[in-house]
Amino acid sequence: MSYAEEIERVAEECRRRSALLLDEFEEINRRTADTSRALAETSAAEMREYWAEHAEEIEKARAEAEEQERLATEAREQREAIARSMAARRANRDVAPIDDEDEEAAFYQRKSWLI
Repeated sequence: MSYAEEIERVAEECRRRSALLLDEFEEINRRTADTSRALAETSAAEMREYWAEHAEEIEKARAEAEEQERLATEAREQREAIARSMAARRANRDVAPIDDEDEEAAFYQRKSWLI
């Protein structure tokens, strides 16, 4: 047997095995796609079933979360309004004298305006 015939035989065997491997690979891809599709359908059905069974609980939890958010927003708005009111009172409480020689500076600089 010549080297050329041996090389040709080995090359043919390699092509045959490659074709078998490609066929196996395609079959694996096909089975994987089928399994993936079946799992996706099953999980979608289970998810729909779960949502149907727990819809009331989920809706209740969502409503509670919305209520808590609303209450937190109201509390924050009240705190901000109180802070603005306090700042406005502080700003209007102190009156600075016009100059250092003002005779009534002590009157304007007193701690309390309650008489």
